Amino acid sequence: MSVDVLQALLVAWTAVTVFSVALAAFLYVRQRAREYLAFGILGAGSASQTMAAALFYGADDAAGGGFWMNMGFAFGAIAAVGIFFFAHELVGRPSERLVRFMATGAGVGVPLTLAGAFVDPGACVSSQRTLIDLGVFPVAGVTWAYYAYTAFGIGTVVYVMRDVARSRAESREVLLLAIGIYGAAWAVDSTLRALRIEAPFFTEHAVFLSTILASYLLLDRFVRNATALEQRTEELAQSYEELAHVEEELVRKEQLAAVGELSAVIAHEVRNPLAVLRNAVSGLRRQELGQEDRLTLLEVLDEESNRLNRLVRDLLVYARPVEPQAVALELVDVLERAMDLARRDHRRSSQVRVDIAPRTEATTVEGDPDLLERAFANVIENALQAMPDGGALTIQLEPAELADGRPAVAIRFEDTGEGMDTLVRSRARDPFFTTRPSGTGLGLAIVERAVRAHAGEVDLESGDEDGTTVTIALPTRPRAEP
Repeated sequence: MSVDVLQALLVAWTAVTVFSVALAAFLYVRQRAREYLAFGILGAGSASQTMAAALFYGADDAAGGGFWMNMGFAFGAIAAVGIFFFAHELVGRPSERLVRFMATGAGVGVPLTLAGAFVDPGACVSSQRTLIDLGVFPVAGVTWAYYAYTAFGIGTVVYVMRDVARSRAESREVLLLAIGIYGAAWAVDSTLRALRIEAPFFTEHAVFLSTILASYLLLDRFVRNATALEQRTEELAQSYEELAHVEEELVRKEQLAAVGELSAVIAHEVRNPLAVLRNAVSGLRRQELGQEDRLTLLEVLDEESNRLNRLVRDLLVYARPVEPQAVALELVDVLERAMDLARRDHRRSSQVRVDIAPRTEATTVEGDPDLLERAFANVIENALQAMPDGGALTIQLEPAELADGRPAVAIRFEDTGEGMDTLVRSRARDPFFTTRPSGTGLGLAIVERAVRAHAGEVDLESGDEDGTTVTIALPTRPRAEP
């Protein structure tokens, strides 16, 4: 084999390795997996070593050959650290501490090599045997430091191979072959130099072969991970499907339980006024009933029928899906209509003084007029019911800010009623919870649903005999689309 053929092969090895390193770098940037980084170090050292060997074979004199031989030794040390690092990332052996120790050793060896401590171009010796004519630089004039460093390197290779052999990883055989080829070539080249045999160097070819084996392991691991990911994806899809079935069954059971609970509540809420109505009708059938008692029973009939009507109305509002049809609204107008609606449903509303006091010029929002009117009317009705003997209800409009930082208008309803204790206040928003004989327990629940549908907030403050303050904050502009 001629020197030109060797040089051409080494250039080809360099090109292939550079391509592998570029691919590993791309994968590392995307995935940040350390095995790609380790392979990149191995490949960079390998490509540099093979290119330095190709330039060595093309050197014009001993000084040039010695320079490129030094460079080859330096890059070979980097490749050795790369393959040890790669083994650690692939099978967990050698330990990271040992890899750092080897990197430190290479860090000492590389400067020594570049300083000419391992190769002396002026100390070329005559070969005892020629396997290939190396031209102007037949046998390296290596120093004792080279052989000492080589002994350290080969000893490290043997130790690492023993450590990797104890691993149970499936890739350990190929990994042992990659490390062993590199270590054996290193030992062969050192022996040839010691015996003054003029022959081609094998380390640069071995490091290329080790890099190819490492790339095979990397590709095999990539394929295994992709296969495992596909299997996990299928398992996850199957689990998701099973979870969907379980969730669907759970929702169905919850719906049945909710229907049962709702039915019980509705039955209870309807039974009471029906019993009162039946008793009142029975009383009205008595011939000896006086005119005053007759009027009282008729008033009871009217009150209980109104209670049933409110219950049916609130149930329909609460069960209906909330889909606001947003238009520009003047809040003062909506509040006045809500006040009229609440007063119609409350006979003693004339005993309560109501003041609407805007404290901001920004009283226009985008919302559904029907939903907001019903929500405001429910709040006002609760306030009127809390003041059976009269009182004052103050409705203030003032600028505010929502939790997400958006500007809003706060509508504050302050009454002078009896207030709520801690227990009642904690349950005030629960559907069907009420402390009033004529209440449905859906007022605040409907309010909260309507306000949340407008991306607003509801706040409730109350103390025993201190009155109640309900604050509704509505955004002055709709939420931005993501």
